[in-house]
Amino acid sequence: MADDVPRGRFSNEAATRAPELPALDEGWRRLLLRPSEGPVLLPFAGGLLAHPDPGVRLRAVHLLAMLGKRAAPYADRLADLLGDRGRAAGIDGRVGDFASWALARIGDPRAVPGLVERFRAFDREFRSGGWVLTSVRLPSLSELLIPLREFAAALLPALRDLVRDEHAGRTQSLTGAALRVFEAWGEDALPALPDILPLLADPRYSLGAADALVTMGPGAAPAEQALRACAVLDHPANHLKVAWAAWRISGNGPSVLERVGEAVLAADPPACGPVWWLTDFGPAAAPYAHKVRSFLDHTEGWGRLQAALAWWSITGEPAPSLRAVEDTLQEMAAGGDSFRLYAEALRILPRIGATTPPVRAALTATASTDRHLSAAHDYRAILHDTRLRPALATALTLPLA
Repeated sequence: MADDVPRGRFSNEAATRAPELPALDEGWRRLLLRPSEGPVLLPFAGGLLAHPDPGVRLRAVHLLAMLGKRAAPYADRLADLLGDRGRAAGIDGRVGDFASWALARIGDPRAVPGLVERFRAFDREFRSGGWVLTSVRLPSLSELLIPLREFAAALLPALRDLVRDEHAGRTQSLTGAALRVFEAWGEDALPALPDILPLLADPRYSLGAADALVTMGPGAAPAEQALRACAVLDHPANHLKVAWAAWRISGNGPSVLERVGEAVLAADPPACGPVWWLTDFGPAAAPYAHKVRSFLDHTEGWGRLQAALAWWSITGEPAPSLRAVEDTLQEMAAGGDSFRLYAEALRILPRIGATTPPVRAALTATASTDRHLSAAHDYRAILHDTRLRPALATALTLPLA
């Protein structure tokens, strides 16, 4: 394959030498706008994987990465490119780096060996690179790894090395990204518990470490004392979060419900305090149900959805909660762009376990639109859409209340 290419923009001469480049760039822009372009772009990009110009190969591999599992027919050819060090002017990374991402998006195990080390090297080399929103670029480490939970056992040793090196000051910081991965992997990340414990004493990472421990569940109970003593910024909400997290992993601390409830009672719309934590206590949080209902009736956006979930958890009554979800879904069906709220609504619906005809109609309308379920205008639009589409499909299977 071709040697490294100097950084910088392609000249007109280079574009003439590789006429496929403008078509690939146009294909990428069209895919960002319309998911329906994927079936057309798949064979086009797949047919350029052996092109002699590294800029063409890299862009073709990038398109296949964006197409995810649909690119599975080209997995063998992508695996052959893992060692390709070809570069494209103005794009950070090598063809092999993009090939590893494409294989990871497919779910191919050949992406796993050396994946963390590869992206650590990329981070060291290209950390200060700049880009425009629609440029071709690689994902962050957490975006890369979170979908690979099925390979957690193989990837954890390198991630643990990363965290230890950071704590010892031997590398630049990717610890925050590693903690987000541990949080997403939950119990599958439990072997990393010894490496998370020292981070509880570092106020840069302690709250992220607490989030990771919570998702690990009771297996993280040995960290309870270290968690209760962790270093946090001096804000009351942080201390309450630590107490709540310690209770989540150990079950100890009968006063946690009262502390959470007091914080909720002290809040006023549009702020609604840690109302979402009341969800964990179910009917035991009944003394605070009146305040939750007040948030549900007088708050908008994120707070209202959190109050909706808490109300259902406390009372078991779905109708008021489903009305809050319905409003969010209908706004999106009408062309809205509050995708963070939409994602939360999709997360809440399976917890409630039911839907309504208006909810189902709004879900169906959104599912049929030719747009990515994301407010982003770069590769993240496709990653967000990939995550939300299965949640949307699940919500459509729920029974009517």
